[in-house]
Amino acid sequence: MIPDPWRFPRPDAATHYAGLLADAPRRPLALFGPRQIGKTHFLTHDLAEAAEARGWRVLYADLWGQADPLGAINTALAALLRAIQTRTARTTVTHVGGLGLSLGLAAPAPLAAPTDPAALLSLQFAELRRLQPQQPVLIMLDEAQTLVRPGAGDAAMKAIRALFNSHPGAVLLLFTGSSKTQLTALVGDHSKTAFKLAAHMDFPLLGQAFVAFIAARIKTISQREVSIVELDWAFSQLLHRPGEMIDFARFLVTEVPGEEVRAALQVFKQRNQPDVGFEAQYLGCTPLQQALLLEVAAGTKLFARETRERLARYVGQGTAVPPTSVHNTLAQLETKGLLGKREGRGHYEFEDEHLRAWVDQVAREARAAPIEPALAATGGP
Repeated sequence: MIPDPWRFPRPDAATHYAGLLADAPRRPLALFGPRQIGKTHFLTHDLAEAAEARGWRVLYADLWGQADPLGAINTALAALLRAIQTRTARTTVTHVGGLGLSLGLAAPAPLAAPTDPAALLSLQFAELRRLQPQQPVLIMLDEAQTLVRPGAGDAAMKAIRALFNSHPGAVLLLFTGSSKTQLTALVGDHSKTAFKLAAHMDFPLLGQAFVAFIAARIKTISQREVSIVELDWAFSQLLHRPGEMIDFARFLVTEVPGEEVRAALQVFKQRNQPDVGFEAQYLGCTPLQQALLLEVAAGTKLFARETRERLARYVGQGTAVPPTSVHNTLAQLETKGLLGKREGRGHYEFEDEHLRAWVDQVAREARAAPIEPALAATGGP
């Protein structure tokens, strides 16, 4: 395997989370964090290594965009089983060649697959336990908010819960999610088939240690000393996305050597357009929807008269926006998948923390500029 010189290991964080799981094996762990902040790489590298060092078997499944999450989990489990079964120690010797210099090995017999996906999950896991009875299994379900959806998501959740309850002490379970609202509903809604006893916490963003690592890599490649303060600023402008920070560092070295960090970042963003997706989502909203996104980012009371008057000025009408219009527009933003309800009337938050950070930048610019209808070409309220 080719070593990755840009890999920034997080062994302390991995040890911490593995310790939490080991300390309460009957309590699943749910980690929330925006997309592209390094969760998946952390799970499949740092946490997987920490788990294997403890003697755990790791099963990882990415549920992002999966219409059939249980199918994705079964597929990952089948691949894990196949890897174990095809080892020489797990196969059958069918013949021995002359003087014992060659062996004929039979392929492992496939499991008879039930038509019910939940039964298949149970059968495959039972086979895994048969092959490795002393080895606990850490199941890591990435972007697990998919399971909060009715239908396929709920069916997968029931199957996972049944598996978890059927093998006490043999299954450790970790969820991650980029939607705090949906992940909290998954692990904390007592009315649903959820792990309501799961501990849930925020996954920490990479900080100055990562920025210092990037500075050291730049120096190694180009012999250039770059201010950690300036690189930390650039990292914040890139919304703490490590992949894009690495791309920017490489751009700084190869495309604009000698350029100041702030000027280089401006050129980088113009060429690569890392925020184009957020802008497209924002431009796809009506002016009133945009205005409410700005208010949610600013943390204001959405149904207060002062807020509704500000919304009216934004969309160019003379009287305060009625509460019913605010309510209906928030429901539209929920349908779009941009906002989610929190506990309490009138409390909403962004489903994508990166979109929130981007809109917050727009909100700050809007507060500094004269109030006028923004991006009116997108349509009426």
